[in-house]
Amino acid sequence: MVKKNVMKNLTYPLFFVVILLTAACVKGTTNVKPRVNVTATATLPGKWKVVGNMISSGGPMYFVAASGTDYVSFNTDGTLVGSAFPDYKLYTIKDTVTLKMTSADETTYENYFYKIKHDTLTLGLAGPNICIEGCAVVLVKQ
Repeated sequence: MVKKNVMKNLTYPLFFVVILLTAACVKGTTNVKPRVNVTATATLPGKWKVVGNMISSGGPMYFVAASGTDYVSFNTDGTLVGSAFPDYKLYTIKDTVTLKMTSADETTYENYFYKIKHDTLTLGLAGPNICIEGCAVVLVKQ
């Protein structure tokens, strides 16, 4: 009988302590260092190297590393230079998430959604061509 009372009296305080300790736990930080020491998000103008592609064949997107040395330079005058998008020579920022790349004679164009996070630029087709399953080019600021 004494054991039951002791267990009964300890059950609730022990349960409370376990809940309190669980809630007080904080995940530790990791020592992962960025590829480049960038203190703020990069801006679009400048040279960007293609590091890979995000692709999908109907499932979740996954990263495939690039093996070449393709790059693109977004110049402040709206011109494009480089091997990554050889058909396009001009670009225009349409809004905060879309840019338009145009051929030199302005007869061919493609819209791309873009996202810059730290030193990484992600470009994906936004029309008139699109990827049904999802696709994007991943570039790093040089």
